[in-house]
Amino acid sequence: MKADDVGTVAASLVYLGIVGTLMVGWVFNVMSIWHTIDNPVTAKFILRCIGIFIFPIGGILGYL
Repeated sequence: MKADDVGTVAASLVYLGIVGTLMVGWVFNVMSIWHTIDNPVTAKFILRCIGIFIFPIGGILGYL
């Protein structure tokens, strides 16, 4: 295996790790919205709802 191939594999694994982490966070975000649906509307709730459609925001807010 050449050095370029090792770098490509490493970069791909890092990318997949970041995307996987954001996917789990997005699911946590959707679950959090489901559990707080009957509470008063706050700015965080609105951002979580936007995060359903904008993947990175939802992934980050899922961990907060």
